[in-house]
Amino acid sequence: MNSETIVPRKQIRLIAGALAIVALIFVVYSPVLPGNFVMDDGRLTGGDNPLVNGSLTLHTLWFGTDFTLATFGWWLERLAFGNDPMGYHVVNLALHAISCFLLWRLLSQLKIPGAWLAAALFAVHPVCVNSVARIAELKNTLSLPFFLLSFLAYLRYEALALYPVDKSAAAIQQRQCSGALWLAVSLVAFVLALLAKTTAVMLPVVLLVCAAWQRRRLTRKDVLHTAPYFLFSLAFGLMSVWFQKYQALPSVNETLAPENFWQRLAASGNVFWFYLGKAFVPLNLSVAYPTIQINAGAPMSYLPLLAIGVCLLICWRFRHAWGRHVLFALGSFAVTLFPALGFFDAQYQTMWSVSDHLQYVSLPAIVALAAALLAVWTKELFLPIIMAVLLTVFSILSFQRAQVFTTEENIVRDTLKKNPASWAAHNDLGTILAGKNDYDGAIREFILSLQYHPNNVDGLMNLGYALSLIGQYGAADAQYQTALVIDPGAAQLHKAYAEALHLQGNKPEAFRQLQWAATLQPDAQTDTELASWFYAAGDSRQAMNAFRHALALDPDNAVALSDLAWILATSPDDSLRNGREAVNYAEKACHLTLYQRPEMLSVLAAAQAETGDFSNAVATAQMAVKTAAAAGNAQLVSSDGQLLQLYRANRPYREWRHAVLYAPRT
Repeated sequence: MNSETIVPRKQIRLIAGALAIVALIFVVYSPVLPGNFVMDDGRLTGGDNPLVNGSLTLHTLWFGTDFTLATFGWWLERLAFGNDPMGYHVVNLALHAISCFLLWRLLSQLKIPGAWLAAALFAVHPVCVNSVARIAELKNTLSLPFFLLSFLAYLRYEALALYPVDKSAAAIQQRQCSGALWLAVSLVAFVLALLAKTTAVMLPVVLLVCAAWQRRRLTRKDVLHTAPYFLFSLAFGLMSVWFQKYQALPSVNETLAPENFWQRLAASGNVFWFYLGKAFVPLNLSVAYPTIQINAGAPMSYLPLLAIGVCLLICWRFRHAWGRHVLFALGSFAVTLFPALGFFDAQYQTMWSVSDHLQYVSLPAIVALAAALLAVWTKELFLPIIMAVLLTVFSILSFQRAQVFTTEENIVRDTLKKNPASWAAHNDLGTILAGKNDYDGAIREFILSLQYHPNNVDGLMNLGYALSLIGQYGAADAQYQTALVIDPGAAQLHKAYAEALHLQGNKPEAFRQLQWAATLQPDAQTDTELASWFYAAGDSRQAMNAFRHALALDPDNAVALSDLAWILATSPDDSLRNGREAVNYAEKACHLTLYQRPEMLSVLAAAQAETGDFSNAVATAQMAVKTAAAAGNAQLVSSDGQLLQLYRANRPYREWRHAVLYAPRT
C-alpha cells in the first residue's frame, strides 16, 4: 500500500470520527434545543453583563467579572441571537464538540490507546450536561478548547524545539522557527483559556506532569520553558481569588462559615473522591448536592486523604509498569481539580460544596484513563462491542439528564428529589409557583427554604411578597423587616418591599423604599420606576432628572425615552418643554419597539405637534389609533382620537394635569 492511499484513508477516518462525535453530541443534547434560559443564563447574558446593561468600564470588564472572554462571548451571542436560546445552545454544543476533537488529537499525539473512545465518552458523559446544557456555562465550554489547544501546541513546540529527533544543525534551526510559532500559539491559547475561566490556571502543572510521564523525569529545561505559563497562572489566579472574596461573595449577600486549613484539607479528600466517583459512575446527578460536613477534629475525617495517599504509593511502587500511566491520569485529574477542592473562598460555596460543572476541565483525564484501560486490556474482538455498550449507556443517561435542563421547574424539582434540604431549590420552586398564581404552594416552599436557611434574605423577601399578594400585610411586613435587619444595604430588597407596600396602598412608604434602592444601587430600571413616581406626584422636573439618569445607564431604555419625551412635549411648564429633543427621544423609542407600541406613537405625535410639524403629528396619531385598535385598547383609541382632532386644528397638546402614561412600576 503506497503513501498516496494511506493519507486519504487517514483523512477519511479523521473526518468520520469527528462527524460521529458531533452527531452523538447533537442527538444526546437534542432535548435542550431550542431550549430556554434557565438558572443564571438570563442574568449573565443580559442584566449582569456590563456590555449589555450599559455599565461597561475597564473596571467592570476586568474586575467586575471573573470571566472576561465569556462575558464578551455572551454579548456577541446576544447581538446575534437576541432572546432566542436556540443559538446560544448551538454555540455551546459546537464548543463541546471542538473540545472533544482536540482531546482526541491530543491523546493521539501522546500515543495513548483508545484516543477516539476517550473523546467520544467525554462527548456524551452525563457529568458534562451541567456545563454543556447551560448557557451560563459558556465559560466552561469556551475555556476548555483553548486549554486543550494550548496543551497540544506546547507538545508540538517540545517535539520541534526542545526534544527534536533529528539533531542536525540545519534541522534544528528550521524546527526552532516552527517551534517558536507553536509556543506563541500555545501561550495565546492559554491566556484565552484563562480569560474564559480562570480554573485553567493549572495547565503549567499538567505540562510538567506530562513531561515527567513522557520522559520519566523532569529537567531544568522543562521548568524554564513552562515558566511563562506559571507567571500567567499566578497573575490570573490571584485576580480570581481577589474577585471571589471581594466581589462575587459580597454580591450574593452571603457569608461563608469560617474554616481553618485543617477543615479545608479534610474536606478536599471527600471532594476528590466525590468527583472521581461521579466520573466513573455518573448516576444520581444533581445541580445541588448536599453540603459535605467535616469535623476536622475527628481522625476519621482524614481517611479519604489517607486513601488517596495509599493509591499514589501503590502507583509509585509500580511506576515502571502500569503505575506510571495511572499516576499521569490521576495526577492530571487532581491538579486540574485543585481550584474546586475548597481551599479558596468562592461564591458557589454559599450553596454547595461540589457541583458537576466544576470538574468539566478535569474529566478528560479520567475518561482517557478508562478508554486506555479498555483498549489495552480488552481483546480486539470484544472492544467494539464494549465501546458500543458504553457509548449507548452514557448517551441514554445524558439524554435523560439533558431533559432535566429544558425548564427551570424541571431542574428545581429534580434537585429537590435528590436533595430535599436544598434551601435555594425550595426558594426557586416557590418563585415558579408564585408565577403560576399558586400562592399557597409558593408560601409553603418559601417557608421550607427558611427552615433550612433562616437568614436567607431571598426567602424572606419572596415570602413577604407572596403574603402581600394574598392580603396578609402584617405577616408580610414582618418578613421584610427581618430581611432588612439582616441586610439593610440590599437594593433589591428595598425594591421588593416598595412593590409590596404599593400593593398594600402605602404609597408614601413605597416611594421612600424605592428611593433607598436607587441610592444604594443605581440602575436604569430603578431610575425609570422612580421617575414614574415623581411624575405621578406632580414633580415633572425630578421625573425628568431621573429619566435622564436612567438613560445615561441604558441609552436604549424605550420606556424612559418615551416617558421623557412626553414631559418634554406636553409639560405646562415652558421651561421644561423642548420639542426637538422630545422628537429625538420619541423617534428612538418607536424605532426600538418597531413602531408597534401605540402609546409610544402617541408620544411621538405629541412631540411633532410641539415642534409645529402638525402634518406628521396627524399621520403619527392616526397610526397610533390604528395600532391601539388592533391591540384592542379602546381607551387609548379614544384618547388618541381626541388628540388627533387637536393636531388637525394645528394645536399642540398641553397636559394641564398630571396623567401618567405608564403606571409606576416597582
